[in-house]
Amino acid sequence: MSSDPRVLVVTNMWPRPERPAFGSFVASQVEALRAAGAHVQVHVIAGDRHASAYVRDIPLIRRLAHGADVVHAHFGLAGWTASWQPLPLVVSFCGTDLLGLTGLRRGRHLTSRVTVTLSHWAARRAAAIICKSENLRQALPRIPDRSRAVILPNGVDLQRFTPGDQREARTRLGLPLEARFALFPYGAARLEKRPSLAQAAVERAVLVHPSLRLLQVDGAPPGAMPDYYRAADCLLLTSAYEGSPNTVKEALACGLPVVSVDVGDVRHWLGAVHPTAICTDDADDLARGLDHVLTAGHRVDPTVLRPELDAQRSVERLLAIYKSVSGASRRRS
Repeated sequence: MSSDPRVLVVTNMWPRPERPAFGSFVASQVEALRAAGAHVQVHVIAGDRHASAYVRDIPLIRRLAHGADVVHAHFGLAGWTASWQPLPLVVSFCGTDLLGLTGLRRGRHLTSRVTVTLSHWAARRAAAIICKSENLRQALPRIPDRSRAVILPNGVDLQRFTPGDQREARTRLGLPLEARFALFPYGAARLEKRPSLAQAAVERAVLVHPSLRLLQVDGAPPGAMPDYYRAADCLLLTSAYEGSPNTVKEALACGLPVVSVDVGDVRHWLGAVHPTAICTDDADDLARGLDHVLTAGHRVDPTVLRPELDAQRSVERLLAIYKSVSGASRRRS
């Protein structure tokens, strides 16, 4: 592989007009790879619209792979589709592809089981496995796959996600200056994020902080998110499942305190800064966490986290993975 790798990115998550935040972390990584000199072509599997796309797109991906050095798939299902071509395959596992979902209607639960099974297949076929957090690596069923998996969370664009003036951000967003806001950056349909638990926690915290509101943001364009982080008083995360939630890292980069359940790798990020709170899956405990950060009354200093948060660091490690798997493939041929 040359110093400027040719990469085919295969993903089932990519921003589009009606879902501008869908897969924005994949798009950001592609931008960073291109800025680093990589030649990246992207193929988006429209699996959320038609499940048959995961099978239908296999021949097309095989043709597109002819012009690449390595194929990088984001999410296990995309990895399964991309595994039917001859180039070295890198698969990034993101969360529910390995963890699955529970507490769903029968049809969705079956879909979740199929997703996990095909993700396991993709892991076996992959030349390199990337997990966003340790809990995802531990979810791989085969010891050989766990031993070779690399933990590589998505980085943050530290040029965009920076601390800023709260009043100015609220003015730009049209939010009242006198209220206090717990930001919940997911829509009501995202049941795995447990919006009802977030709402219940805020309703309890309002008894101590009467001006507190839940600021539920659904479908905001990625370019607006730094202002939402600057405008809020804390981020509230109540997810049942996570790998390495980007919203936590983006919030911290903007100096926003975080109140979260103990999920994914959140404890790692919150351990080095304050005020933050790790809580149980209980509305009263989350309300106490909200009280803790709101009473502290100051922002997080993200300085200590910046080197680890920096997207450039993730890209450098990713380029090294591409070089490694491509070199191994040439040695075998």
